Parts: sequence; C-alpha cells; structure tokens
Amino acid sequence: MSGRLGFFDVDCQEMNETCDGLSLRPRVQPLAEGITRLHAAAEAIGAPMVFTTCCSGRMPQPGDLPDTLFVPLGAADRGWEDHVADHRRFYLQKRAYRAPKVNVARRAFDMFQDNANADRLVKALQIDEWIVFGNAFDVCVACCAQGLLNAGQRVCLLADVAALSVRGTQETLREMVEHFSHRGARTSTLNELLSLIDA
Repeated sequence: MSGRLGFFDVDCQEMNETCDGLSLRPRVQPLAEGITRLHAAAEAIGAPMVFTTCCSGRMPQPGDLPDTLFVPLGAADRGWEDHVADHRRFYLQKRAYRAPKVNVARRAFDMFQDNANADRLVKALQIDEWIVFGNAFDVCVACCAQGLLNAGQRVCLLADVAALSVRGTQETLREMVEHFSHRGARTSTLNELLSLIDA
C-alpha cells in the first residue's frame, strides 16, 4: 500500500478503572480482536494512531499516558506541537459535560467542533489517507470522518470495525457509508486493509 497511513480510533478506548492504562469501552468489546489487530498493524508500520474517548468515558488527563501526546482543546495551548515528531500515538481531547443529554445537545461527541487543535494535528501529521474506525459509527465516527474530509484529508472507513450508537441500525450504517462515499471517502474491511498493508 502506497502513501503514509494514519489511523483514527474513535472512542474505542478509555482509561481503565485503576487509571494506569487503557481499556476498551463496553460497546466495542465484540470488536476487540479487530481493534487489537489495527493497533498492532499501525505500530508495525510506524503509522500515527490518533484516538479519542467517548464523552461518557474515563478520559485521559495530561501525563496519564507517557507514550501518548496529549492534544488539548484550547487554541492558545500549542506547546504540544513541538513534540509531534517524537510520538506515534496522539490523544485528541474532547469536551465532556458529564450529562448525556447535555453532551448530545452541545455535540460534545464532535472532536473537530470543540478541539481547536484538531485541524492543526491532522495537518502536522501529513497523512495521505486516514483509516477511521470505532464507536458509534453513525454519530462519533461520522463526525470524525466529516472533520477529516472538511480538512481536505482522504478517508477510508472500516465499517466492519464499527459499533453503532444506541439508536443506530444496520440501515443507519448503510446510509452513513453511502453518504461518505458520495463525499469522497472509501470503505474497506479490516482484512482487505491488512492484506494491502502486508503486500
């Protein structure tokens, strides 16, 4: 596979109960094997892995994950930019209101809406194509794909490594895939992607 790949794990991970590492969110537990394979593939080829945590999850705080660059919400906080080249893993902070209805009303799930550094990170990484997968395909993953496309990035959605939101259906998934294919994103499966990476 030609070009520089970047991986975007949308809300699959959160801090574990002892806050000394990451664990998978309950909704993506059935996808654990695929998520693990994607993280391993990214590491094997040295590809950047950007990830977010669900606004209802246990979010990492600065310093929690020493091997991960914490990319904060605020536009004025740009010290992280000096360390991009030193990292492969990046945590893109999301806003959280700790009340599900407020999170939905204020679209806290949209990392490109609230994180003023999201576009800066994407541009700094100079990726040819983003591999996007994760939790709540019809909401959070859709916001990620939309944000990347709006930033002029190429996007590949892994619809078989995606959990739907509480209200999502297979019809919703089909509609979202169709919508993003019209916007220029492509869709792949985990095995297709990994076979291309290994080729």
